[in-house]
Amino acid sequence: MVLALGAAGAWTFVGSDKGAQRGQGRGQRTRLVKVEQVHAAPFADHIEAIGTLMANESVTLTAKTQGIIRTLTFEDSQLVKKGDELASIDAGEQNAQVRMEAANLQQQERELERTLELVKKQHVSQSRVDELQAAVKKAEANMAAASVRAGDRRITAPFSGIVGVRRISLGALVSPGTPVATLDDLSVMKLDLQVPESFLAALKPGLTVEAEVSAYPKVKFRGEVTSIDTRIDPVTRSVSVRAQIPNPDLRLRPGMLMVADLIKDERQAIVVPEAALQPENTTQFVYVVTTASTAHKVAIQIGARRAGLVEVLSGLSEGDVVIVEGMQDLPENAPVRVSNPAEAVDPKTQQLSQDVAP
Repeated sequence: MVLALGAAGAWTFVGSDKGAQRGQGRGQRTRLVKVEQVHAAPFADHIEAIGTLMANESVTLTAKTQGIIRTLTFEDSQLVKKGDELASIDAGEQNAQVRMEAANLQQQERELERTLELVKKQHVSQSRVDELQAAVKKAEANMAAASVRAGDRRITAPFSGIVGVRRISLGALVSPGTPVATLDDLSVMKLDLQVPESFLAALKPGLTVEAEVSAYPKVKFRGEVTSIDTRIDPVTRSVSVRAQIPNPDLRLRPGMLMVADLIKDERQAIVVPEAALQPENTTQFVYVVTTASTAHKVAIQIGARRAGLVEVLSGLSEGDVVIVEGMQDLPENAPVRVSNPAEAVDPKTQQLSQDVAP
């Protein structure tokens, strides 16, 4: 084959007249074929599974004690931080108890301090000191208990997140367990998947997950596997796999159904178009265009497949040019002419394949 530079500056292929004459001499006509170059591409094995999203952290905020709601400091769907007060129950009696216990503690501490001064002058026995020290500790405990009871009248966020719909109003009488609102941490979502036990050996933390939801067609959400359950479900013969998916824009919500791909064994693989394959019994063949502008039939071993491409484990090298159209009833070593020479150029290097170079 002869390489020629056209007026537009593009490389084109011209069949050799001598080669064509030799082909005609053997009774073989030159075939017009379409080719593609063998190249390396990112490849991986996929395990498909379906799962339901959950919030990274989720809780229903409830009242801890009985009383009247005096303050509400949040709105529906508001972003709050850990420790923020969201509501409070009337705590007049409890606050008074805290003040009383604080005063008692101060009195006991002063009494102990005076007694320790008298001990230095040996005017007070050690047993009296021990009694006062015990009284101080008891006062401290009473103070702590009163503070806890007063704190139970405040409803705070246990972690940062988004509150849901408010379920109470100012002045409402609540009792222990009365729902106030939900709180969800949506910054990261948990996805629980059920994977057939036959894939157990391939599962491990760190596997990449690509998932889709019907609410956002053609959008892929990426995450990774964080844990694998220790037990196999004896009914479904599947194992529960948990993945975490970042959700910085808060598009994902708890309860969404996701179709996920667990991606394992990511690698650079030699690939050819599926259209190039010529199966014969259990063997796969392709036609390679040689430097003599002839078609050479090559047996290959294939691996995984994905849309339009097949992984080649052996038989081809990166840069080979294979025929994808025009190989029907193509004899071995038949002369060929490439109809799409641009496809024989590596898009990464912009260089011609060695198999079709002059």
